Amino acid sequence: METKAEVLKYMFTRIQEMLPVNVVKAKKNKDYFTYIVENDCSIEFYFQTTQGGYAGKNTFCMGVSAKIKNPYLCSLVLEPLNKKDAGGNIIVCFDNNIDWFKQHLMDMDYFFGNKSDKTPNVERFLNDLKKDFFPYIIPFVKQYTKIIDFYSNSGHIQHIYADKQFSLGVICSLLCNHEEFIEETLVPLAKASEGGWIFREFFKCTNYVTDIVEPIKKYVAENNIHFEQ
Repeated sequence: METKAEVLKYMFTRIQEMLPVNVVKAKKNKDYFTYIVENDCSIEFYFQTTQGGYAGKNTFCMGVSAKIKNPYLCSLVLEPLNKKDAGGNIIVCFDNNIDWFKQHLMDMDYFFGNKSDKTPNVERFLNDLKKDFFPYIIPFVKQYTKIIDFYSNSGHIQHIYADKQFSLGVICSLLCNHEEFIEETLVPLAKASEGGWIFREFFKCTNYVTDIVEPIKKYVAENNIHFEQ
């Protein structure tokens, strides 16, 4: 592989092979990859590239933004609170301005030289993507009972789409039969995050119990909602 086009074509096929869920349809539009997967979800990638012209036309740096879209989870979070989804069903989002990229060199730090075979760097890129992003796929696409585990680390919470973080934690606590998790873990985590950018809906409300927890509990009970174990 020498050109950017060859790299992207190869990655499109490799990512489809690597995804740990069933792929219904795969679409490629230049730097955008969309994989329609099971449970009406989609996994999307945007590969940002910067051409290194002075070093040769086939020299470039590359970064990635990745999203998981799940209409079902988004509806569980938004409908009890009478909110509309402004995020297009995004439930997990990695962008190049988030710490994850800086910590794992996933922003624009992958350099592909002009006259060299780019396969080793592509595989390193894909291995890091698999290590850092792929663990979100199964929990947020089909095994929802595993989502609650992501609330053990604020670094993980930041990748759950903004304004859905606290309410999704409430939903998962209730549907995993761990209602105590709300007061014992979720609320302390939220309070400790004051001034930051996670759990924003917690700080926007007047009373989290009456504004978020109780409407979600009522919605779950009235609609007889359960997570499959």
